[in-house]
Amino acid sequence: MTKQRSIFLTCALTVFVIVQSLLGVLLQTASGRAASMYSYAAIVLACLFCGVLATRSKTYLFTQLGLIFTVGADYFLVYLPDQRQLPAMLLFSLTQLCYFLRLWYDDQSKLRRRRHAILRVALTCLALLITLIVLRERTDALALISILYYTNLALNIVFAFMLRERPPLFAIALVLFICCDTVIGLSLLDTYFTISQDALLYRVIHPGFNLAWAFYLPSQALIPISLLPANNTNTRSNI
Repeated sequence: MTKQRSIFLTCALTVFVIVQSLLGVLLQTASGRAASMYSYAAIVLACLFCGVLATRSKTYLFTQLGLIFTVGADYFLVYLPDQRQLPAMLLFSLTQLCYFLRLWYDDQSKLRRRRHAILRVALTCLALLITLIVLRERTDALALISILYYTNLALNIVFAFMLRERPPLFAIALVLFICCDTVIGLSLLDTYFTISQDALLYRVIHPGFNLAWAFYLPSQALIPISLLPANNTNTRSNI
């Protein structure tokens, strides 16, 4: 990497982190449509910043595609006044597929890649089967796609840590990603069950700020930032 490129990336990273931090504060303090706009702007910015880090590598390609699908998913969940969950979850599933492919091509172990593929297919099928058994006639497309998405996100986390990247920014980003989804899942519990306001679970669900986005925004910011070591070391797979 040339000195000019290094300086440019350092400046771009600094501006990106500052703007994302500002958006993080704004979305927590704003309400209604304004909060949605700040939230969506943060996701679009993460996708655009990834383009700044472009290289001729599969690592960059699948990261950029994953962020593009995320922008599309959040268009239906965040930007639109009325959420459309099915297309959003379809796009989020494509995001996790892209991140699986990033991990797949970054893994230099042929044996682990083979085991990875077998385990992913087996666990995904098992998760879908369990969903069908549990929900029975209540099973719908949203439930199946959601479990497909969540299973693949969990597997991506496991294999991201197994790659032992230093620093493990991508793995941490995925952990924050699943924390966001878990918080959203827990927040739906009080629509089905009565939870005492004195209960610890209630305080977790209603902390007084948007906990889901406290996880989600750093997650999406770290995903493109995780490409920086690849730019510096040129160790990733080329296209």
